[in-house]
Amino acid sequence: MPFVWTDSLELGIEEVDEQHRELFRRGERLYHALLHGQPAGAELMLGSFRDFVLSHFEFEERWMRRTDFPSLAAHCEAHRDFAKRLHRVTGEYRRHGPTAEVAETLRVWLEAWLREHIGGADRALGHWATTH
Repeated sequence: MPFVWTDSLELGIEEVDEQHRELFRRGERLYHALLHGQPAGAELMLGSFRDFVLSHFEFEERWMRRTDFPSLAAHCEAHRDFAKRLHRVTGEYRRHGPTAEVAETLRVWLEAWLREHIGGADRALGHWATTH
């Protein structure tokens, strides 16, 4: 089953952790909407996912600025790169519709990115929060 949250991804910043869990939930719903060829549902889920991701990035970036997080610039760059890739995936969806191929492309990329980003760059946020 894709998009399975594990406690090993928790940072110890409850609001951020809850948003990360929600990203996994929304990623799972989006994947299934694309996989099962539901155009209206997929379009709504894609928009909802995009809006939530951008809101989450804004929240994290405000938190990092407020706490003088030392890796702010690199972290923001990772967020911008993600947003660009999500825009490209959205374009693929709009060209080809909700297909198994589009769903699988999104799942592989999105799940890997979330695990890598949360387990890496965001892990540094949790460490920063507990030490400063």
